[in-house]
Amino acid sequence: MRNRSPLLAAFLSVAAAAAAAAEVPVGVAKVDVTPTHPVVLTGYGSRTTEFEAVDAPIQARAMAIGDDPAVVVAIDVCGVPASFVAEARRRVAASGAFDPARLVVAATHNHSGPDVEGFAPILWGGRYTPEQEKHVKEYSEWLIGKVVEVATAAVRDRKPAELSWGQGRAGFGGNRRLMIDGVWKGFAFAEKAPVDHSLPAMFARRDGKLIGVWANYACHCTSGGTVNRIHGDWAGFAAPEIERDAPGATAVITVGCGADVGPQPTGGIEFSRRHGRAFADAVADLARKPNAPLAAGPELVKTAVELPLASVPDRAHWEKEAKRDDFEGRHARLMLKRLDRDGALSPTVPYAIEAWRFGDDLAILFLPGEVTVDYAVRIKSESDWPRLWINAYSNGVPGYIPSRRVLAEGGYEPDFSQIYYAHPSRYAPEVEDVLVSAAESLLGDAFRKTDATPEPDFFTVPEASIPSMRQ
Repeated sequence: MRNRSPLLAAFLSVAAAAAAAAEVPVGVAKVDVTPTHPVVLTGYGSRTTEFEAVDAPIQARAMAIGDDPAVVVAIDVCGVPASFVAEARRRVAASGAFDPARLVVAATHNHSGPDVEGFAPILWGGRYTPEQEKHVKEYSEWLIGKVVEVATAAVRDRKPAELSWGQGRAGFGGNRRLMIDGVWKGFAFAEKAPVDHSLPAMFARRDGKLIGVWANYACHCTSGGTVNRIHGDWAGFAAPEIERDAPGATAVITVGCGADVGPQPTGGIEFSRRHGRAFADAVADLARKPNAPLAAGPELVKTAVELPLASVPDRAHWEKEAKRDDFEGRHARLMLKRLDRDGALSPTVPYAIEAWRFGDDLAILFLPGEVTVDYAVRIKSESDWPRLWINAYSNGVPGYIPSRRVLAEGGYEPDFSQIYYAHPSRYAPEVEDVLVSAAESLLGDAFRKTDATPEPDFFTVPEASIPSMRQ
């Protein structure tokens, strides 16, 4: 039986160096969120019946940092709407456990987890049976309680710890947008298209022993395929692998700007396990290297913008489309209901951005939605990326957030996905500038690119890895 504790050994080897670091209150917690009753899984519209079996449990995992705790909770589901986050914060406020404005709820974008009420509403709108709808409502209500439970447990678990962070590399994500002669043709491994192989991770230790890991990678959790069975995909398998490497630790996994990046290869749970182990190995590799200490908890800064849509069709368009008996028809009927209620369809999508700034040592951006990789490429290229970490799928998933490039290319992410997410049109090209400007304003001058900033080395797939990704 092979030694499965490289992460623990790495941390013991650097314990002496870390002992002199300042201590920060850190707490961690995890809770099982595997459904206890039948529920439809989301992520693939072809699955219309409730799940058949549980291949592996799914969880919500939390890390709380600082005297006035900032709390991140990662859930093994495809996504949650902003209303879900708002309700979790309301319950935190009612409990008085901590400042609810300092809670971030992130999804791993797991396509083998239960549906959450309000997520991608047209995907299931009008397709559920009354019993299925009831089960989704029940699960969603229960899940909000679990988010509050795990966040509160992490806050209560806080004790002084040595906190550090660094950036490693993972290698199993490949851009999935297949373009042939300039036309989008579907999903496949696009060898020359952009990726973000950076793997930022935060480590908390007490008395030289690892007690918490939070790590991030920009890749869809879709390696398990479309089978109607529950598991956490690569992120759900990575966390327990990290915990086996470092007994007593709790691992939190979040996902970056990987909306157009998929795991390669894919198509079965064996690939989910393989990628999860590869991610854990990359975390262990990072742990063996010197990491930057963090001397205090984060300062939180936030902003809200309106992401512009392209021209919104008129009522006549929706009345014509509403006669269809498909996703487009259900979408049109919802647009007509909104017109009747509000008198007009909004030409923008509200979008709330948050940053955690650990002095000048680290800034973590939290972006809602399925953010395409070009946003990571641009923001990191314009910033001092060695001190920057970007999470997506955070505080709600209003849909795909396509870049200017992806909008120009067309296809699923900029076009048809807007139907699933119940938006009246595609985004306008200036959406990229609006989002990037707002994000970079939160980072501030301290995190701007300088002459000393190295060129990023993680935005392309290494040639050596391409044969294995084609398997």
